[in-house]
This record gives sequence, C-alpha cells and structure tokens, in this order.
Amino acid sequence: MKATFVTFFRVLLVFITVALFDRGVTFNAIATCLIACIIAMDGLDGYIARKYGETSRQGAVFDILGDRIVENVLWIYFACIGEFPFWIPVTVITRDVVVDNIRSLALSHGKTAFGETTMQRGMWAKFLVSSNWSRGLYAAAKGVCFTYIGLLITLESANASGPWSDYLVPIKCILVYTTVVFCILRGLPVVWEGREYLFSNVK
Repeated sequence: MKATFVTFFRVLLVFITVALFDRGVTFNAIATCLIACIIAMDGLDGYIARKYGETSRQGAVFDILGDRIVENVLWIYFACIGEFPFWIPVTVITRDVVVDNIRSLALSHGKTAFGETTMQRGMWAKFLVSSNWSRGLYAAAKGVCFTYIGLLITLESANASGPWSDYLVPIKCILVYTTVVFCILRGLPVVWEGREYLFSNVK
C-alpha cells in the first residue's frame, strides 16, 4: 500500500536523521532539513490513503504508530543531548501510552481515533482532538519546535554567535513548552471520553 510505504519511509528517515547529527555543521544542516521534511510528510500518508481508496482502521492505527515513533525518537534524542530536561519526553511518552491504549480499547468497540467513526463525541473534543485545524496546528507546532532545535544545533556547530544568540534559547524553551502543553491538552478529551472503555469491564 502506498500510504503504508510513506509511513514506513518517515520512520526510517527519522533514524537516519538523528544519526546525522553531531557529525559537523554540514550533516547537522542536512539533518535539520530532513526533520522539516519528515514533519511536512505527516499528513501525506493519510492523503494518499484517501486518494487511492486505501483507508482502513488498520491503516489509521499504523499511521498513528508511525507518528509516535517519529515524535518520540526526536523528543528522546534532543533530551539526551541536553536540549531540554528529561521529563519532557517522559511526559509526552506517558501521554501517548495512555491515549493510544484507550484508543486501542475504543477500536475493539468499532471506534477510531479520527474520521467518521471517531471515538470523540462532544463538539469540543472533536474540535480539539480530531479536527483538521487542531491536527494541523499540532503538526506545525512539532515541526517548528524540532526544526528550530536542529537549527540551533547547526548554528552552534558552525560557531555562529552574536548579540542575537542570547534570544535563541528562550525562544526554544517557548516552542518546546508550548508544544508539550498542546500535546497534553489534545490528550485530555481522549482520556475523559475514553473512560467508559477503561472501566467498562470493571466489576
């Protein structure tokens, strides 16, 4: 399937990307450009699936799985090299594990994360979690955040410094924390409306 290939390619590309970092300014610049491409391709698999009639529940799950791998590899890598505290990826990964397990339970009841059979019922939940606006904005937030960090690494490896450099790190912090807060906010409706699947078999 074409859409599955795109998802697999994004996952492969993110591992290549982190392997390119810390190998000099040229490779850092290439890795930064690759991050922008990987994030830009976020919605490409879904578009291809709809265009060629390949949409399925399994495909949607695989799409989310690919997104999780890409995001978590970048969160973990940047935390490991000291770009932000370790609790940032811990928070994001914990949120993802909770949300994805609830979505798996919902899938067994015929509900999907997005689309016509989405598990989200309330208008506010659909808007915050599954609307194209919210998904696009979150993808853009991640793209800007990760690409900006890559750009900082590239500048540092090129020994590019100046009076403007003191302003770069605070901007990075704003981008990171904004992205994490948005991530958590988008997960809350899933937890709230998915509580019935979590406790439906509790006696």
